[in-house]
Amino acid sequence: MAWFGQGKDTIEWEETRDDLLFYKWPAKEIKRGSRLVLRPGQKAIFYSDGIVGAVFENPGNFDIYTDIVPFFSALQGWFSLRGDSGMRAEVYFVNAKEMTLPWGTRQRIMIPTPEVPAGIPVGCNGNLILEFRDYQTFINKVAGVRETYSLEDVADRIMGELNPVVAEAILKGERQMGLNALISLQQNSRALGKAIQAELDKELSEFGLGVADVNILAFNYPPEVQKMAEKAAAQSFVTDVGKYTAISMADSMGVPGSAGSAAASGMGMAMGMQMAGQMMGQAAQPQQAACVCGSCGYASPTVVRFCPQCGKPMGQPQPTAPAGDRFCPNCRKMVSGKFCPDCGTPTV
Repeated sequence: MAWFGQGKDTIEWEETRDDLLFYKWPAKEIKRGSRLVLRPGQKAIFYSDGIVGAVFENPGNFDIYTDIVPFFSALQGWFSLRGDSGMRAEVYFVNAKEMTLPWGTRQRIMIPTPEVPAGIPVGCNGNLILEFRDYQTFINKVAGVRETYSLEDVADRIMGELNPVVAEAILKGERQMGLNALISLQQNSRALGKAIQAELDKELSEFGLGVADVNILAFNYPPEVQKMAEKAAAQSFVTDVGKYTAISMADSMGVPGSAGSAAASGMGMAMGMQMAGQMMGQAAQPQQAACVCGSCGYASPTVVRFCPQCGKPMGQPQPTAPAGDRFCPNCRKMVSGKFCPDCGTPTV
């Protein structure tokens, strides 16, 4: 903490809280021989008679008389020499570090859609980067009337304006938006963050502050809408809807009482009937001959050397229906036709 007393004084801010935006040095008179100590991440603002005289930004140890007074020598009324009274001025230290402020909607915002005109509740959260823009305005509006000002004070200001700002960024001037676009807001989070940053920057400019960047970490919906969003995301990976349906049904077949289990029973019956039909159809189709007799035209379903009808050598295959079965009197094989296809013996 800075102190003020007889002799040499040290003007400094020994920070104890990182969330404080500024510190006002308690004395209003700077004596000769005083020194300014500026630490990394701090800026010192000399202020008198409603005017910002100088801003020191680089860390170091400065002598008031040799390093600082020359900045004010051209300004009337900045200092008066009354013995060792020195210069009458106020010193404000501001936090020049990157200040990150978490934010989030206090309650979900109702966003109208064609499917739900009354609106679907949407919430979001993230963080933003706060910075100083206008020291003169900040001292006039804040530091000159308050002892301290913290990130929590800025957050209270922002949260009061956040919901309408987020709603405007999402709707982009439209009265409603499509449901698919609403549940896919995370894909457009960077552009939405820029829109929110621009509006909040305007809001804080009234206090000499600004918003350098806004990040959106997540959107949140009611559980039923969240499930819808997750389902839509899963389906986006499926190019074959029929295959996706079959896989979903297969996954649920083992669950008793599920739609997939009931479907499995019906599917098994259907598959059995289909196989039976295929077998009957195959039986009804005419058999293809393996070879054909060139003399009488008899077609044999198997490869034989002699025609069982006329006993002549067999030729190329032709479709035909088999004749009645009988025994060969020579080799006692079951044959179809008048002659045995193996030995050529007449069977009639």
